[in-house]
Amino acid sequence: MQGIYTAIVTAFKEDGSVDEAGTRAVIRHSTDHCRADGIFVGGTMGERFKMTTKEVKDLLRIAADEASGKADLAANITALADEEILELAEEAHRLGYTAAALVPPVFHGYSQEEIVNHYLYIADHIPLPLLVYVIPSFSKVDFTEEMLVRLLEHPNIIGLKYTHNDYYLLDRVRVRCPEASIFTGFDDVLLHALLMGTDGAIGGTFNLTGAFAKKLYEAVKAGDYALALRYQRKINDVEDMLNETGLFPTIKAALACMEVPCGQLKRPSGPVTEAQIEQGKRICEYLKRNGG
Repeated sequence: MQGIYTAIVTAFKEDGSVDEAGTRAVIRHSTDHCRADGIFVGGTMGERFKMTTKEVKDLLRIAADEASGKADLAANITALADEEILELAEEAHRLGYTAAALVPPVFHGYSQEEIVNHYLYIADHIPLPLLVYVIPSFSKVDFTEEMLVRLLEHPNIIGLKYTHNDYYLLDRVRVRCPEASIFTGFDDVLLHALLMGTDGAIGGTFNLTGAFAKKLYEAVKAGDYALALRYQRKINDVEDMLNETGLFPTIKAALACMEVPCGQLKRPSGPVTEAQIEQGKRICEYLKRNGG
């Protein structure tokens, strides 16, 4: 696995069910316009943690069909119960996904040993390769270097989705595990992460800035770091605008402005506001002016 993966938003209908037509439009925008190397389905940006297992399985099916022959596919298989994790992994494998990602178990406050054993158990029992989803801001789990290295020694744990700002830890793991597939989950430091040896990125803002990210990635591969920096700054300009009015709803507002209908956020999140709609229009104009 390598390259730029869009962590797609999920389109929802007014009743909160998955909007298949809208979700297909989101995927087409990433594959056809942004030239994404891969699609990450059911992630944080996709609001997976508001969805039932059945809804996630429907989403996996829609994405597999729409992205077929265009992009690689990876699935977030996180759930509270092991049985549901295994069920999602089996479905992703049946549909042709390349890999799965898994957030550490949360809520009950597990020990480091329990967390490691959880990943090892899942890796032993699923039919596709696993990425450890490192996201301490949401999971409240702080992986140590030794935990990550131990996990990456398992033959079915192939890498990390690293949504964390500790790049010293990332460097130490990369040095000790040179064969691991490591993806940054922070779009605003994509250039920095690539220079530190990551294999690409799995990012939510790539729903909008994916074309910039792909050009940045290609510039790094070509050794044109000045060009890569220019694209990083374009990505960060958009991130600034998103953060002013709220990341998740403003991404949806901007996509709607680009004629990519993806509806509202799923409850309990509130509706997209007028301020977010107007900001979405400004982001659209920025992307048009800058070739995004």
